[in-house]
Amino acid sequence: MSTFNGLDLFGSGPHSIRPGSWPREQVRRGMAGLDGEVVIDLGQRSREIQQTGRLQAATTAGLATLVDAIIAMHDGAAYTLVDNHNQSHTNAMIEMFAPETPLRRGVGYWCDYALTYRQLP
Repeated sequence: MSTFNGLDLFGSGPHSIRPGSWPREQVRRGMAGLDGEVVIDLGQRSREIQQTGRLQAATTAGLATLVDAIIAMHDGAAYTLVDNHNQSHTNAMIEMFAPETPLRRGVGYWCDYALTYRQLP
């Protein structure tokens, strides 16, 4: 079970979390008469963590409550994301949340979503 800031926001349906690599920023300079280049390392930068899944609830009101709880965490603050494999990703903030499908009805109500976190080093 994954959590964000200790909250089980995504446990209602299947989901996957895919951390990206940590990029480094560099400045490259060439000089006359020098083969190659000078590389100045400016350090590690933030990375994206992608999450996709399905939100499910017994009623439309229940599904709206889940979506509202996720939107409330899209506040620009950094929290701890714990993925399905109990790996902690500290200093993560929700950068983008978007339902990908319209509300659908089956056994209950559901919609697919995509979410992007920005993790700070």
